[in-house]
Amino acid sequence: MTTLLRRRVLAGTLSLLALGAPLPASSQGPDAALPGAVETREAGTCGGRDITAELAADGRLAAVEAKARAIPNGEGKLFRIEKAGVPASYLFGTMHLTDPRVQALPPQAEAAFAGADTLVIETLDVLDPAKSAAAMFAKPDLTYLPPGQTLADLLDPEEEALVRTALDKKGVPFTAVERLQPWFVGASLMLPPCEAERAQGGATVLDVTLAHRAEADKKAVKGLESATEQLEAMASLPIDIQVESLVSTLAFADRLPDVLETMVNLYLDGKIAEITPVVEAAMPESASGLGSGEAYAAFEERIVTVRNKTMIERVEPILANGDVFVAVGSLHLPGQEGLVELLRADGWTVTRAD
Repeated sequence: MTTLLRRRVLAGTLSLLALGAPLPASSQGPDAALPGAVETREAGTCGGRDITAELAADGRLAAVEAKARAIPNGEGKLFRIEKAGVPASYLFGTMHLTDPRVQALPPQAEAAFAGADTLVIETLDVLDPAKSAAAMFAKPDLTYLPPGQTLADLLDPEEEALVRTALDKKGVPFTAVERLQPWFVGASLMLPPCEAERAQGGATVLDVTLAHRAEADKKAVKGLESATEQLEAMASLPIDIQVESLVSTLAFADRLPDVLETMVNLYLDGKIAEITPVVEAAMPESASGLGSGEAYAAFEERIVTVRNKTMIERVEPILANGDVFVAVGSLHLPGQEGLVELLRADGWTVTRAD
């Protein structure tokens, strides 16, 4: 595959984990699923720096901003949902991180959350680690390679050496993961150690925090997907895409804290549509190619678009009662087939509320 595709796949996968789905593999923090993983950074710190100034200096940021402007509903995290005769509800885009900056809701979102009777999140299974683990054990074909196949069979010698070296740094024997699907290994390694450190200290990702707050306030809490469905979405990715994502994660590991810091700042500013293109632009270029469009389109279709349509089908009956606060990954909001446009197509009036 071309380096262009590798960059796009890593950008899409990192955005997915932070903005698209609180997957069981990452819900307890990176490395939680990998035996023997050890902390390698100062506890509780990410050590990243915002790279937008760097991208602006060499002209890449202007291209990113132009790309983002073309995406419908690319700005904003909070939208008001209305229909005649139904109390207003709200759609809020989350980031699946423990970062305290992300945890603090903007004032408008805080007011909308406080006034809601019902909270809707992507999956209730993320609230129960045992249930998430059970989903993985119940269908091992979603996280394990087929019998007789190992990770080494999917990697060329250079890629295998990269993976082994990276795992060694984390104290994870290659033999401990060689039967796992590449997407599962990559998801466990993608976010920086500070997320694991905060999770080990009891911090939760924003979606879970909101659910706990809602339960304490006696609000109803509902989910739109099961953990199994989210696992099925990731496991459905073609194996070559999974390998590219894993190899890219490890090849660009030193860059990931900076990328994550930039993602957080863009999220806080409500520049949702800029996030994935910024991640893509931040990755080193050593080659170029044009053959990646179809493969990446398939990635987006399965991981974002198909799930958006499922979410709409399941959330609209809940919205019919009004006074609902829907909190899902921000990646699901923008675009022609994002939740905002899909709701409008079904007759809802949806306006930016932040």
